[in-house]
Amino acid sequence: MLKIKEAFPNKIAGVIRSDDGQAAFHACLAAIEGGVGTVEVTTGVPDWQDIVRGLKASADQVPVGVGTVVRPDMVADAAAAGAAFVVTPYLVPEVAEAARQHDLLLVMGALTPSEIYQAFHVHQANVVKVFPVAAVGGPSYLKLISGPMPGIPVWVSGGVEIEQVSEYLKLGVRAVGLTTALFPTDAVKTGDKARITDLARRAVSALAGVA
Repeated sequence: MLKIKEAFPNKIAGVIRSDDGQAAFHACLAAIEGGVGTVEVTTGVPDWQDIVRGLKASADQVPVGVGTVVRPDMVADAAAAGAAFVVTPYLVPEVAEAARQHDLLLVMGALTPSEIYQAFHVHQANVVKVFPVAAVGGPSYLKLISGPMPGIPVWVSGGVEIEQVSEYLKLGVRAVGLTTALFPTDAVKTGDKARITDLARRAVSALAGVA
């Protein structure tokens, strides 16, 4: 199993959602070219297993995970495709058990303080994905809950904007998940790789000056 730092080497994770598998694959490559350190391919993307394999073959230095994993069989498929980690959208105990069986790093989705506690302390997630973070206040929410819940490694996702990356990183998150902020629907659909690469570079530039 990868360590957290190995799974999210620069804490910037691109999360691709698309109904076009080929377009999704090329969008991920464009984001990697822009410096994104980690990619998550969601299971809603057609032929997502092939995309994971393709990304591993094209950019093996970049950890690739599988998101929207809600069943144990999806964990097995992710492992077979060579995924480094799996991500759930909410608490799914059976996925946690399957991730342990397949020795995959587990990022479990949660939102409320009680869910965050359960994800980490009960279901033993390696990282807790606070999702959808924008709907509950974004950075201000994270700042409020971090006091009484220290030591829990957090990924933030769901409505995160590139302009907020630096603020989240300064709050100590282990990863910032960027979806449409990095992969605008029209840019993915039309194959505008230059735009995606530029957005990735903007996100990565937020790393400057952040410990």
